[in-house]
Amino acid sequence: MARRTPRWLVACLRLALCCVLVGFGCGKQAPPLAPPDAPQVAVQSPAMRTYSPVKEFTGRLITKDPVMVVPQVSGMLIRRAFTDGERVIGATRLFGIVVRPGTLLFEIDKVQFEADLKKAKADIAKAEADIKNSQAQIKLAEAEFARVDQAFKNSVGSKTDLDKAVATVDVSKAQLDLARANREAAIAAEAKATENLHYCSIYAPTSGLVRQAKVAERSIVDAYKTELVEVSPVDPIYALFDVDELTSLWYRGEIYEKKTIPDPRNPTTPLRIWITTKNGRTYPPLDQPGQAVEFIDPEIERRTGTRTIRATFPNPSMILSGGDSILVRASAGAPREALTIPETAVFSQQRKRYVYVAASTPDGDQAQLREIETGDSFGGLVIIEKGLTTADRVIVDNLLRVRPGIKVQIK
Repeated sequence: MARRTPRWLVACLRLALCCVLVGFGCGKQAPPLAPPDAPQVAVQSPAMRTYSPVKEFTGRLITKDPVMVVPQVSGMLIRRAFTDGERVIGATRLFGIVVRPGTLLFEIDKVQFEADLKKAKADIAKAEADIKNSQAQIKLAEAEFARVDQAFKNSVGSKTDLDKAVATVDVSKAQLDLARANREAAIAAEAKATENLHYCSIYAPTSGLVRQAKVAERSIVDAYKTELVEVSPVDPIYALFDVDELTSLWYRGEIYEKKTIPDPRNPTTPLRIWITTKNGRTYPPLDQPGQAVEFIDPEIERRTGTRTIRATFPNPSMILSGGDSILVRASAGAPREALTIPETAVFSQQRKRYVYVAASTPDGDQAQLREIETGDSFGGLVIIEKGLTTADRVIVDNLLRVRPGIKVQIK
């Protein structure tokens, strides 16, 4: 039978445990943690800067006037003289005359065309000989005609002999005309053969980059049918973007009614654009004049409800490439003064935009949250429409350590 613990012993144990707990509770409390140091921050006051209003669109770059190279004579392709993707140079012209051909692309077998040229030259020589022979025959026939005519006048010749002499002269003259016609045909054949021989060497029709060749060596190609390769010009390059109908109406109202935007139909006041590629580079820089818009589609495309606009950008370094996606900024009004702060100082919460400002208090500088309304962005700055003045000190760095109401140290 198990022995019970005496009640008095249980009571003593409980009393001892209570004393221990009371002793811990009545002891000294742990020292409080030291408050964190005030974060060091940089501040910047909003400043008035000149701003040219813009509207933003998505766009694309396309090659300007790509050229598909096709042969002008039929035959066997015996040589491909370029590498896919190579940069080629077009023909050099002076007063419309080619003084230096472009980069050689292909060569077609010349044997047949060299034979055609030799035959044409031989035909010219034969025609020249026929002309001389016909001229001699005419002289002989005319002499015979004069003799027979004189005999007929002296009543010693017959009318039949006279008619034969006349016919012989006419035949000789006809043979001379035929020989001359053969000479003209041979000269034309020579010119054609010379051109065809020239066409056996196919040169780059324009400067740019060649794409992948569509035919291989030893292939048979047909004149004006077989596609050989496409040459894509790279400098300059087109920038295209689409403007929706409402934006188009807004622009028309600003241009033709309110006169806040100069008339782009005037060559001295074109509509200008800037483009930004996906790596963040802008062409030209925003502090320089943008490229002039050179084409505005005269009609809204009903399927998309947009109007296509185009500008041409120089591209000597080939940084820009056909097919690139771009952000397009189009001028949307005359330059004006605007209150700006660094774009990095602004953050969003629940669709609202805020900044931290450093406010002076008796205890030092304190961070305060300020709701603002912003406008367009440009050059790393954002326009402040409401919420700040030039007297405010906006915190522009170390924002992760800043909280509303904490002290801050100004760098």
